[in-house]
Amino acid sequence: MVSNMTSQLSLSTQLNVSEARNWMNNICGQHDLVVKNHAKLNFQHEFAKFKHDSIALGYIQYGTDASIINEKKLHCYSISLPLSGMQELDIGSDRILSNADKGLIINPQKELMLNISGDCKKLHLAIPKDKINQVLSHILREEICEDLIFDAEMNMDALAIAQWWRQISFYLDEIRLLGIESLQFMSVEIENLLIKKLLISQNHNYSSQLIQSMNQHLPRELDRVVQFMHEHYQSQISLAILCEISHTSASKLNQLFNEYYHQTPMQYLKQIRLKKVFEMIKTNPRESITEIALAHGFIHMGHFSNDYKSMFQETAKQTAKRYLI
Repeated sequence: MVSNMTSQLSLSTQLNVSEARNWMNNICGQHDLVVKNHAKLNFQHEFAKFKHDSIALGYIQYGTDASIINEKKLHCYSISLPLSGMQELDIGSDRILSNADKGLIINPQKELMLNISGDCKKLHLAIPKDKINQVLSHILREEICEDLIFDAEMNMDALAIAQWWRQISFYLDEIRLLGIESLQFMSVEIENLLIKKLLISQNHNYSSQLIQSMNQHLPRELDRVVQFMHEHYQSQISLAILCEISHTSASKLNQLFNEYYHQTPMQYLKQIRLKKVFEMIKTNPRESITEIALAHGFIHMGHFSNDYKSMFQETAKQTAKRYLI
């Protein structure tokens, strides 16, 4: 076993089944690892963790066909997306194939088997149950009595899901290049943001209640501005116009957006526009990107290009190329 702790991603390599299982038990909780060809096992796990009880995120590969068996003993939600290879989840009578187009969420309360191909290298997150319940409880403003159960499939065709995974990749790249210290000062905010986005983007048994609760709790002036943005995002909108719509000051409006969305009003508006542009390029990949951007309220194409790549981790031209028939 080799374990190399650095200020960047921590690297662990195991060639022994029991050591690989014990390593992942520490990350996810008790589960069984079945490997038919022990001699070919080359388990590698690059990961980052801000604190002992925080989210663990990184890359995993086993180097040979392997199976994970959960008997309701995990203490976290195990979330993964293959970068290469594939995995197959057997849960009850359902069988779900996972590859680069479809991620998986393993709910800790479910008995299941996860079969992983030998060439599978995947992004992986382990989110502690207590931490995700705490965030959900805070949003709903009530105690969580029933177990949170996510839909197992994470379809990458869903924009919000694809963006969530791109954000994971961004943080891992940041840690790999600059070290975990570069994000340490805002680790709590990063964790809360990832969990909130997951709760909003991925369907689960609290989804309806969550949406209803979020809509009910929006202050009137914030709700008015958000609705205006969604209806008029193609128009030229300034902060002064938003203040006039909300009948409040710029400082108050910024405070509300930061509290509920963790960004400024203009950042929120830009995000709406970028998502609309993405959807337009996706459905009309042969259209002029400049014309699409201008039609959605963007004026400076240089700024648009930088913002688009920052949000989607690819250029608008690369998006169009992916969706060309």
